Amino acid sequence: MVKWKEEIIIDRDIDKVWLLFQDRSIQKIMPKIYSHELVEGQDDQAGAKHSQSYYEGKQLMSYVVDTKAYTDLPELKERIVEFLMGQSIVVNYAYRLEKLEAGKTRFIYSGFNKGLTASAKMMLLAGSKKSRQATARTFMERVKDEAEKMA
Repeated sequence: MVKWKEEIIIDRDIDKVWLLFQDRSIQKIMPKIYSHELVEGQDDQAGAKHSQSYYEGKQLMSYVVDTKAYTDLPELKERIVEFLMGQSIVVNYAYRLEKLEAGKTRFIYSGFNKGLTASAKMMLLAGSKKSRQATARTFMERVKDEAEKMA
């Protein structure tokens, strides 16, 4: 299993940043996503399921994203999602926003990838920690940039 946890401070109010994690804005922070459609439940609740497709190179990959937890409080907002990639890797992401003073928000991005087969486990272990951290940081910087562009 591969785990990560990173955090960054964003110079925007928590409610503005949270908008980026809603269905209508998801492609701003995840530009590889080709489609993202609610197929079960409500977007703002645990149990929601989304059909999601994205391009990995020239190949279109599709899966169902399950919202495991959803919190929308004035001081804390969090969405935890999980999906099965290629029938061999469980992917779990947690997006947590904490309200700070003076219109700032702490964004904590954590998660894990868990191989279900021996080959998937080996593939995950073969990847570099530095590369995983760079991928997480790139995503977090994109969220920060998009949030700070908002009025």
